[in-house]
Amino acid sequence: MSQATVSAILPVYNGVQYLKDSIGSVVSQTLQPMELFLIDDGSTDGSLEYLASTQTPFPKIVLTQNNKRQSAARNLAAAQAKGKYLAFLDHDDIWFPTHLEKLVAPMEADAWVGWAYSDLDEIDAQGRQVSQRNLRSFNPHVEHPKTNLINMLSSDMFIFPSAAVVRREAFEAIGGFDERLSGYEDDDLFLRLFRAGWLNVFFPESLVRYRRHASSSSFSERMWTSREIFAEKLLADYGRSAPGALLRTGDHCAPFYASAKAEYLRHLPHQRWEQCTMSLALMHRFNALQRLPPGRTAAKRALALR
Repeated sequence: MSQATVSAILPVYNGVQYLKDSIGSVVSQTLQPMELFLIDDGSTDGSLEYLASTQTPFPKIVLTQNNKRQSAARNLAAAQAKGKYLAFLDHDDIWFPTHLEKLVAPMEADAWVGWAYSDLDEIDAQGRQVSQRNLRSFNPHVEHPKTNLINMLSSDMFIFPSAAVVRREAFEAIGGFDERLSGYEDDDLFLRLFRAGWLNVFFPESLVRYRRHASSSSFSERMWTSREIFAEKLLADYGRSAPGALLRTGDHCAPFYASAKAEYLRHLPHQRWEQCTMSLALMHRFNALQRLPPGRTAAKRALALR
């Protein structure tokens, strides 16, 4: 793989406690990247100072932005990247040493493979293992690799940016990440790659350790705003009012409704009234987004998915 040049891209926001492990996993790759982009997204915890001081055996490029979130940070680096492939790593995740070598190989073998991704292991805030090969346990009905649009629209796709390598040509052709999204930006990216005709390859073995901790929780107003924007994009592109609609009834909004309902039920026993109010408001909005006939509410569709 003499021509398999990889640009590693690592956005950082207040993650200084994890950077030794995440950057160390990039340095330990059996296929070394040609460059490492470290993007500080307005950190206030000393992350930028750590990035400036850390040493790597390959060129290190430190970029800064004023908290524009991860989509903008990744796009900022990708616009300057020289590698044939883009490998994304969140600041709290850890690559296994063969991550790049194994994911780049199928793309080198077939120029139509636009991205490759793997399963993942989950670790906690202290780096202790929680579970292995998680993707099947998230939802056994989700297809890996991606070959069917309806399957992709029916649920979260479970392609984690830290677990994927993307061909730069493909990334640029679809315009990179949607910077309005800070959450669901990965589903949106890989859906657009698929629709553009790029093939994908899935490795059932874990090639990354995904860290789940309190500050990485999917619950936030920012995440929920992204969820609503993404749902609106799906309805515009695939809903029954879209030209050549693939889904006649907007069923693909039901998973979003179910997520909001799950958040409501999670916070209700703890009397987190602000979060409950947000959940209910989102449930009402997703009902309205679907514009379903009477008697065919999003609630019924969400329950049917369980």
